[in-house]
Amino acid sequence: MLGLSLALISSLFWGTNDYISKRLLAKGLDENFVLWVRFPISLVILTPLGIYYWDMSLKLITYSLFWLPFEVLGGVFFIKGLKYTSLSVAMSFYSFVPVFSALFGWLLLSEKPSTHGLLGILLIVSSTLLIVGFSPKEFLKTNRGALYMLVSTILFGFNVALGKLSVVESNGLFFSWYYCLLMSVGMLFFLRPSKITKVENYRHWEVPAVGMLFAFGDVLYNLALSLTLSSYVASAERLSLLVALFYGKFFLGESSKHFLIPALLMLLGNSLMALE
Repeated sequence: MLGLSLALISSLFWGTNDYISKRLLAKGLDENFVLWVRFPISLVILTPLGIYYWDMSLKLITYSLFWLPFEVLGGVFFIKGLKYTSLSVAMSFYSFVPVFSALFGWLLLSEKPSTHGLLGILLIVSSTLLIVGFSPKEFLKTNRGALYMLVSTILFGFNVALGKLSVVESNGLFFSWYYCLLMSVGMLFFLRPSKITKVENYRHWEVPAVGMLFAFGDVLYNLALSLTLSSYVASAERLSLLVALFYGKFFLGESSKHFLIPALLMLLGNSLMALE
């Protein structure tokens, strides 16, 4: 129950982070810069935790060689999906992460969700699709960002399971710092130096905000991974969709309907997972 609660709180931070990232993209900032800048800021914030809870090992480094390329590519495709479609539509497709994380969790970690846990995952995925009136045909036809989000979803679903191996090998607090360190470096391959050195990019209040929100969400997420099934953590994170939709509707002028029933289904799904 504690792990699920931490994942739910993390989703509040990351849902707000997605909204603020969308604001930066709307201002014309480079999408790879918007994705990258959160990591060095989070790295600085989490450095005291990284030092105090230091837990480096050869096995952790080995795991990193596998998950880092997938995580970087997943992030690149995610931010492109966020750029080329509305916040609500992008996040609806992202709701399939629990499906892939359950699959890879079973293959890599031998995690087997219970019957009511699987039902909870299904309810959460269904609710996020209902809330935006998901239509597969129209979605793939009219949204360039859909294909980006599809690739991102598969990569992140795989890395939820692989990331848990790293968290278990180390600890959630050290790994949160370590993750930001590797992503700060890994993302540089997709970012032109001129974007990093451009002073104007840092004059937006949203830039430090995305770093702080990501740092808090990162710590809670990794602690949750160490306490419960990776597929449950990924499912609970879908609450970030409701948060993102709220911001998109009231601050970005995006249309979204039928909040109540999908929200109740999402809460029911999380309750079923909490029973385990």
